[in-house]
Amino acid sequence: MRINIKKKNLAKVLALALELFAVGLIIYLIALPFYPKIVYKLEYSEPASRSEAQSVEKTKQKVAEFKNSFPKAEYAVSPNRLIIPKIGVNAPIVESQSADYGLSKGSWRVPESSTPDKGGNTVITGHRFKYLPPNNLTFYLLDKLKKGDIISIIWKKQDYFYRVKETKVVPNTELSIMDQTKEPILTLFTCDPIYSTKNRLVVIADLVRSGGREREE
Repeated sequence: MRINIKKKNLAKVLALALELFAVGLIIYLIALPFYPKIVYKLEYSEPASRSEAQSVEKTKQKVAEFKNSFPKAEYAVSPNRLIIPKIGVNAPIVESQSADYGLSKGSWRVPESSTPDKGGNTVITGHRFKYLPPNNLTFYLLDKLKKGDIISIIWKKQDYFYRVKETKVVPNTELSIMDQTKEPILTLFTCDPIYSTKNRLVVIADLVRSGGREREE
């Protein structure tokens, strides 16, 4: 008799646990799309009234903070870095002929593109979603970047700062974003919409400062 009672109690506990798990899963799935936006507003968004110069200086401060906090394991992936404080991106720039490998470790520089020290068009891509967003290795919030926002790259121990001049969505077959340019620019792209590879969300930025020097306009 006691054994039957224990079995019934255990069955009730298990049923309750399953119900709680199901409710928690439903809440998680409902909240997931809103979570990154809430975090963005609380942690990353800043007044739009900042001047461009202030944005560069603030980004420089953030870059300095990140440099002092890089674990050694980060340098094992790559000493080069893409940092976008506004959207929480702080990712190694991986050099590899394999896109799958590069994207599995952080952001990936398209090998056919240029590099910041050479000028021209430096093209870097990253996953839009891979881990619970927002994540410092993904471009989940790339759509939040606007004209005038500052992007930083650490390349061969040199700091480069770029100002966003254009954002757009193009078909995933559009290859013109890879074209080389006379002017030093940075092109970032990722999947769009989220969870789909139908299009590419593209951000194009001009070089405004290198190693503490303003670029002549």
